[in-house]
Amino acid sequence: MNPPDPHLAGIIVVNERYFPDDEQVPAHVGATSFARSVLRCLQRAGLSAGAILYKRDEELDEPWVHLERRSGVLCAILRFHFDMRDSAVADAIAGAAHRLLAEQDIDGPAMLYYQTDALLGFHPEEFACCVTHHGPFVYDFIGTFPAVATGWAFGDADKALHLLKYQELGLDKVRASDRMFVLQHSHLQRRHLVSRGVDERRILAVRPPIPLLDTTESLADGELRDFVDDAELLVFTAVARLDYFKNIELLVDAGVRARARGIPVRILAVGDDRDDHAARERLRARVPAEHRADFLAAGRLSKPQLHALFRRVKQNGVFVCPSRYETLGITPLEAALSGVCTLMTDADTVEARRYFPAAHRFAPTRDGLADAIERMYTSHLGVEQLGKELQGGISAEVSEENFERDALSAWGHFSRAARRLTVPVADPVP
Repeated sequence: MNPPDPHLAGIIVVNERYFPDDEQVPAHVGATSFARSVLRCLQRAGLSAGAILYKRDEELDEPWVHLERRSGVLCAILRFHFDMRDSAVADAIAGAAHRLLAEQDIDGPAMLYYQTDALLGFHPEEFACCVTHHGPFVYDFIGTFPAVATGWAFGDADKALHLLKYQELGLDKVRASDRMFVLQHSHLQRRHLVSRGVDERRILAVRPPIPLLDTTESLADGELRDFVDDAELLVFTAVARLDYFKNIELLVDAGVRARARGIPVRILAVGDDRDDHAARERLRARVPAEHRADFLAAGRLSKPQLHALFRRVKQNGVFVCPSRYETLGITPLEAALSGVCTLMTDADTVEARRYFPAAHRFAPTRDGLADAIERMYTSHLGVEQLGKELQGGISAEVSEENFERDALSAWGHFSRAARRLTVPVADPVP
């Protein structure tokens, strides 16, 4: 089988934990949703050659690969660790790609799509590739935020240093290779890449994919259901992780300030695993005792349950994105496209900000957000109508269809450039 000319067949390379067996399970990070959209795009265009799912395994001496099907997709499962020889990991990636192509009788070259930059430093030169940089660049972060925040933001200092090392290795390879391209979803990331010497001609932008679920699933959690139903005005957010980047403390503090002004606000924060209570308890501790009955912190929701929440609160809910740093911001866009009145941090370190009109932005301070909440509450239109108008404005630009149009155009451009610069193909790794 040959993919449609001139497009190369595509293999996505993604962390195994970001590729669950069921698409409806809660996403660990926003990049999960993006990777799924890339895969769907390639499948619909007849270009998908499967996926390489990688996971670190410190017990191994050499990389290990086997094939299996997950969610109907042929996957090469790769086990490795970062202390292995670079050449051994590169050979394993190449071998995995060759096995996927051979198993499906796909002839000709292919292009690997890296969901993030973790393995770029190991990329085998015989393949062209493109990458979307989802996570913040550590180098950029430490130039923007206080050094003391780095460990908190990335988990701990060791993790930050590990990320920095492999992001820099990947950046070195992208700068050096004419057959490595960037499928860019973020002006924020583009600015950093260009400032670090990446050729702009190998970076093409796509509008973000925000697939809305066609489901009528009801909100299952009784406590959560009662909490949102009893709110005159609900201010809420939902994230995968309650970390430094998301800045949920700002939402809590602003909600408390709004209540002190007499606005009948209920505050909801959704995020982290259900059995991980530490961050949610820290948020609760910020709420004065007299307001705690109107505060709830809950574990992260599955995609269908998140959309059930959006549907339930259109009449009385305001979704808030208080993030300090977002390379995109998928969930606030999902909320807005679902018709929920949404407020967005007015900071150039939050990419999704550019899709929101000034009336739906707020200065990233406690009073700035409290002012915006008050503005939504006192508007003669009401939050439901404000949500409808916002939805109409954003939907003209942000959609799964626009993403697929942009992505296939970029894929064709990258494919043509890669074919012109083809390098000799090594013998497949057994």
